[in-house]
Amino acid sequence: MVNRTKLNLSAVILGLTSIIGQIIIIRELIIVFYGNELSLGVILASWLFWVSIGSTVLGRLVNRLKSKEATLSNIQLSLAVFLPLNIFLIRNIKSILNISTGEIIGFIPMFNCSFLSLSLLCMMLGFTFILIARLSAENSKIPSREVGKIYLLEGLGASIGGLLYSFFLIKALTPFQNAFIVGSLNLMISLLFNRNLFQLIYLIGLSTTFIFNWPAHLEKYTRQLQFRPFELVESTDSIYGNITVTKSKTQFSFYENGLLIFTSPDLLTSEESVHYALLEHPAPKDVLLIGGGVSGSLKEILKHPIESLDYVELDPLIIKLAEKYLPLIKDDRVNIIHADGRFFVKSDLAIRGYDVVILDIPDPYTAMLNRFYSIEFFREVKKILAPDGILSFSLTSSENYINQEQAYYLASIYNTLKQEFQDIKILPGDRATFLATNKSDMLTYEADILIKRLRERRISSKFVREYYLPFKLDPLRIKYIEDTLREFTGAKINQDFKPISYFYHMSVWMGLFHSGKGILPYLQKINLNLFILIIVFLFFLGYLIKHLVKFTFKLPVIISIGTTGMSEISFQIIVILTFQFLYGYIYYKIGLILTSFMIGLVLGSFCINRIVQKLQDEKSLYIKTQIAICIYPLLLPAIFTLIAKINITRPDIGNSLQVSFAMLPTIAGFIGGFQFPLANKICLKDSQDVGRTTGLLYGIDIFGACIGGLLVGVILIPVIGIIETCIFLSILNTLILILLTSTRKS
Repeated sequence: MVNRTKLNLSAVILGLTSIIGQIIIIRELIIVFYGNELSLGVILASWLFWVSIGSTVLGRLVNRLKSKEATLSNIQLSLAVFLPLNIFLIRNIKSILNISTGEIIGFIPMFNCSFLSLSLLCMMLGFTFILIARLSAENSKIPSREVGKIYLLEGLGASIGGLLYSFFLIKALTPFQNAFIVGSLNLMISLLFNRNLFQLIYLIGLSTTFIFNWPAHLEKYTRQLQFRPFELVESTDSIYGNITVTKSKTQFSFYENGLLIFTSPDLLTSEESVHYALLEHPAPKDVLLIGGGVSGSLKEILKHPIESLDYVELDPLIIKLAEKYLPLIKDDRVNIIHADGRFFVKSDLAIRGYDVVILDIPDPYTAMLNRFYSIEFFREVKKILAPDGILSFSLTSSENYINQEQAYYLASIYNTLKQEFQDIKILPGDRATFLATNKSDMLTYEADILIKRLRERRISSKFVREYYLPFKLDPLRIKYIEDTLREFTGAKINQDFKPISYFYHMSVWMGLFHSGKGILPYLQKINLNLFILIIVFLFFLGYLIKHLVKFTFKLPVIISIGTTGMSEISFQIIVILTFQFLYGYIYYKIGLILTSFMIGLVLGSFCINRIVQKLQDEKSLYIKTQIAICIYPLLLPAIFTLIAKINITRPDIGNSLQVSFAMLPTIAGFIGGFQFPLANKICLKDSQDVGRTTGLLYGIDIFGACIGGLLVGVILIPVIGIIETCIFLSILNTLILILLTSTRKS
């Protein structure tokens, strides 16, 4: 019999490897996918799908293995090798797919990249869990207790690993250094069960790696590959994401999570981003600039006779890097604020009476950026504007033709802006400039008026000048874009908890890649009622079959494990995206959120494992856990709404609630950790085949989570919103509760 201490330690290291590997790979793929948080649903679904395949399909082979210990040793050695290889592969995805640096990846390539790059690693993780559980339960009088213990220890390892990574390793070491440390732990566990030549070779290679500091060289080399053909100047992480600076001749380009945020010098973009708004105001004195200052906007604003300029950068690290590589601007009128723009607008630091507020940030490619195009943000900006103040921003558009996907996207922002501002003007171009105010007759399309102000202020500009303004303000082009946007009245309002513009923007890119062209009108029809109708139909179909077949309590338990898996991953995605909507730096906190779920899972597993063998009525307790899953998603919207209100009225207190917010998945994890061992005991009553039964439950749990990741992360949250998604999950689990309560015990 294999020493149980070795197996227990192996389960702990498996959990640690899984969570650290998951956090590293998610962060790496987010950079490849330009920071798009919708990719989280795809990444987690792909991860869980392959773990499910490893546990259910490969798990069936466990009983046929002649030497389970040697197999476990070899797999753990393979895990030590595959994690750093996965990082290397992910950083070369764009080169493999021939995708240019800064180019946005479409949904289908995004799905393919996640699906293929995670396959081998995740299958091994799923298979390893079943193998350890089978070895632990071997010759045991109570196999369900041993399986529950392994489940608990894996969760404990994940909790320890997640906390270590979130609070220490993520700051102190590079991804490759962390991957090799995890690899060292797996090598040690591998040596406990078996010894062979490959372990010696890997040990020598690992020792050489640390002696010559190869992880640091690998880090730089792979980042260079990721951003070729440009020269890599610097790449570092902040709380908002990875910031990379590249150089091409005399131009410096800044990327955030792989997305180009600006190139300097870029005179045309710098001039257009500020001069239209400032020229529309007859006498701008106090100006607020959110983002873009170091790219050249700051210099252009200071050409106007303003009195004060508050410059707030979304990511303070951008300013620090810009100070190293770009010319510095020193002017007593400028007040540089190192803070999140959304937080600044709500704080007491913002004056009440800005003449012009300029939003110089990219389109809402991500949930972090979408926060600056929501109705809540426009409402907050309105409070700090002077009575004749102007808000200005620009979005990707087209000079002469706007297709359906782009029209929905632009119309959504336009319709949202109309909710808070009375007068809106749109200047057409490759980037459409939106100007909004609440004072009538403030804004003008008259080029002569703007040219006159340009001359009076003696502004020297290369593009925004006499020959360019009449073209920009051509009446026919203006009429075309205004008529187009007014035609799409069905475009939905963009909200913090219903980030539809984020989804519309994604559909624009899906259309460009021909992976989603023409589907937007159908997606527009998706609502909560449709999904409720579908699940109610499936429920009555299942209820009818139940009465015809008269199945036992075991089958609805198996079904409920699938829906619990779907719900658990959905709760994590909901908390992750809501955190991003409210605070804007999930890249930094994602490890803590994932870890908090594992902590809850450990606590739940620990509690049930202490009492599971003494239980006389498993059905009653199982039903109570299902009731908890029905209630939990109804509590989340109330908590989110409360925190959102606190963020507005007391932003200082709201900011201090971040860690508490990130720990919300602990409750969901507790319910899941409590339910799985209980389900395992119920199902093992009719079968002593631990490998097959545990593999089936574990696989269904993870497969349900895979479905939930795709459904909730990619469709439900952006289309119907956070609150409606929570309601849907509650109704789904309530129907499963009815199925459980109406089924006989045996």
